[in-house]
Amino acid sequence: MTKDPGSVWLVLEAVYVGVLLALCALVPARVARAAEAATPGAAPPAFEDVHAVPLPIQNYGYRGMPGDLIELKDGRLLLAYTRMDPSGNADGAIGARISEDKGKSWGDEFVLVAKPLGRGRYCHPSFLRLSDEHLLLSYIYSANTKPLFGHNYYRRSLDDGATWGDQLIVTPQRGYNIMHNDKLVRLSSGRILAPVEFEHTDSEDDHAGYISYVAYSDDDGYSWHRSVNEVNLLPVEAQEPHLVELRDGRVMMLMRTYSRAIARAYSADQGASWSEGELIEQLTLPPYTSSAINVARIPSTGDLLLLRCSDGPKEPFRWRTPFVSILSKDDGQTWENERVILGEPDNDYGYPSLTFVDDLALISYHQRDGLHVARIPIDWFYGN
Repeated sequence: MTKDPGSVWLVLEAVYVGVLLALCALVPARVARAAEAATPGAAPPAFEDVHAVPLPIQNYGYRGMPGDLIELKDGRLLLAYTRMDPSGNADGAIGARISEDKGKSWGDEFVLVAKPLGRGRYCHPSFLRLSDEHLLLSYIYSANTKPLFGHNYYRRSLDDGATWGDQLIVTPQRGYNIMHNDKLVRLSSGRILAPVEFEHTDSEDDHAGYISYVAYSDDDGYSWHRSVNEVNLLPVEAQEPHLVELRDGRVMMLMRTYSRAIARAYSADQGASWSEGELIEQLTLPPYTSSAINVARIPSTGDLLLLRCSDGPKEPFRWRTPFVSILSKDDGQTWENERVILGEPDNDYGYPSLTFVDDLALISYHQRDGLHVARIPIDWFYGN
């Protein structure tokens, strides 16, 4: 059948207009990305951000979801986190996924630790490698009661995470004693440290009344002891402590507060006792949107890398943004090279884990749409 030349021209014109509109639609996106990269202090698009566990967008990030990841002996990565149902509610179990390409993609979800029978939930897992095949996995059990009741438990794997043993307790003390994700540390002496926040004073305020202490083990986690004292800065909060071993053998504890700055304390006896705490004015935390922190030593440079959210609005939502990194070349005395990893003003970031694999820092953290893993070259933190 012969087509009318006029109708052919109309079709070609429609195709042309459609292509032109599509190209115009692409321009704002490109400009937006370029403008974002040009914003002073904003991170250039020099690393991959992988959406590992997509979930429905909600008002806040999935703050109870993040966990930890560990490199297995065969090179695969194991990511553990608080498992969510399809609607975005925690189902009480610890979920997991495997990556076979250094975190570029993640396999199907499976249950690592089944949810507790009856009341309560598990959350905020942490991994620690003890030897070639031996791993520890710790996580919080929260009873969802008032007064609060929560503790950290652990399981041991003797086959590099293929199977896990019985559930045993890290914090057999009264009350609410919890350790958040990616907090377990093994010192050069072999001692294991588990930094714990304790609800010292019952309060209606979710973040008031907390002090910090350490549980430690000298036998690969088979038995645990409590530090002889706590870091008590009340009325300043001392929450979600994180530990790092210093070059001189001391251990530095950094703590989240709602008093505008990170707090710090030291141990000279491998975590058995602690100095008085103090605020680090240089490491600011916003009073309304204070976020979890993570600090670790970069293997290739020996410098300390600290992650936190440095700001955030009070209204309409208390979003934690931007998500930033900062370096210390003198074991935490001073800090430099602060860089914005992600900084959308209407997003919510936090509870990062930090794992070094080859020349990458692998950071799992939450956004408002689920769990992400950033794959950032070490050079990026230095501005290269």
